[in-house]
Amino acid sequence: MMDPSEVEFLAEKELVTIIPNFSHNKFYLISGDIGPFNPGLPVDVPLWLAINMKQRQKCRIQPPEWMNVEFLEAKKQEEKESAVFEAVMNPHFMEMSKLLLTHAADDITNADEVHALIKDLWDIRAAKLRQSVDKFVKEQATYAK
Repeated sequence: MMDPSEVEFLAEKELVTIIPNFSHNKFYLISGDIGPFNPGLPVDVPLWLAINMKQRQKCRIQPPEWMNVEFLEAKKQEEKESAVFEAVMNPHFMEMSKLLLTHAADDITNADEVHALIKDLWDIRAAKLRQSVDKFVKEQATYAK
């Protein structure tokens, strides 16, 4: 079993788009080359690098396309209406959201509302999981539904 810091470490490898405010040639990383960086031109970088650059005021982070109020409201409604788990927008959506809302909230439109919707989604999914486990135990089933 992984602890939260290990899951967060995996999430930091996910790519996000940044808008740099500096010029630089490619970065040559073990995981692959990133760049070149030109002011105002979007570049996909790992989340860990985006956060580092944001903290040094070298870029703005474009939130993932799923990190907006309209999309999250629709996803929340789908999750409520479905008896089973709906597909998540990203396997690390919770960890990415936490990191982006902590370090780049000023780059996220309606960050407070986005935060509330992500928490609602998490709570709905947790409730489904609890129900499934309760039913599994009560029925002494061989598998959970």
